[in-house]
Amino acid sequence: MILLTGGTGFIGRAVLPLLAARPGNRIVVLSRHAPRPLPFAAGPVSFLAGDVRLPHFGLDQARYDELRGAITGIVHLAGDIRFDAPLEEARAANSTGTRHVLELARGCARLDRFAHVSTVYVHGLTAGEFREEPIPWAGKYLNPYQQTKHEAEALVLEASARIPAAIYRPSTVVADSPAGTVGQFNYAHHLIRHLPNSPLPMIPGHPDTRLDLIDNQWAAAALVHLFENRFVPGSIRHICAGPEDSLPFGEALRRGKAVLEASSGNGRHTIRVPELVSLAEFNAFLEHTADRRMRLLAGVLGTFLPLVAMRNVYTNDRATADLASSGIVRTPVGDYFEKMVRYCADSDWGKVR
Repeated sequence: MILLTGGTGFIGRAVLPLLAARPGNRIVVLSRHAPRPLPFAAGPVSFLAGDVRLPHFGLDQARYDELRGAITGIVHLAGDIRFDAPLEEARAANSTGTRHVLELARGCARLDRFAHVSTVYVHGLTAGEFREEPIPWAGKYLNPYQQTKHEAEALVLEASARIPAAIYRPSTVVADSPAGTVGQFNYAHHLIRHLPNSPLPMIPGHPDTRLDLIDNQWAAAALVHLFENRFVPGSIRHICAGPEDSLPFGEALRRGKAVLEASSGNGRHTIRVPELVSLAEFNAFLEHTADRRMRLLAGVLGTFLPLVAMRNVYTNDRATADLASSGIVRTPVGDYFEKMVRYCADSDWGKVR
């Protein structure tokens, strides 16, 4: 029996049917919104109303003890993924929520695997190459999401001395699949949406910054394969594009600009893209501008924009080796980037479906 938290979320909705399709698996989906019929759930799937933010998930003692006695595996996906969430709210879902799931795990006598789904961005404002290994406390973070996901990782690493736990770090999911449709819009889409013809004459960024972008279909398949077939207690794996399949920021801007210009109607509408400058130059500019629109937009984008000014690289050698014989092939984002941007434009960023 596998407990899946966050099974009604974006990645969780793709993970659930893959877990349920494996013969012999029974899946319990813990969700604040349960019970709720979900058409994609195949096989023996049940839903349990509960909230990871609460002790014992808000369950009565009898039901909680029943879970502890039956569960053999846990996939912990639940969390607050908003970059602009208040720290207290992000911490309740990501840090405290993980602590509560770990408390359950420690009481499960039959538990043989615990998958904690984190993010490659737990490094905060530290820049560089990040490998599939623990990342030291950064001290400074771009947003509460980064900070509380790092706090959650620290809890899992500490608990891994007593429970069989592994950490999986996805990068940014920008499409449902290589078809380019988008089921959940995030910072990457809003970057494309807000920059063309924005009042900002400049933004922090470097054209060679590698944007590590993946699709949800591959991410879910990779996660389930690593959990089911290549689980290694104490390990960390990056579910990401890696340096070779990432897209340079400058190229992404150029290609996105071309798609948006073509989507404007006659194909002759010119879109202006802000100049790329260092983070220090951008901050100096904001200090001296009195333009309220610029300050508001900078505030909206500020929870993630500095990421594209940091030339970070996320390696995935171990995950790639673990997936080598699985038949699960990642399509580079460069192969479907224009399709994704076109979908964003045609749907008015999710307003029209």
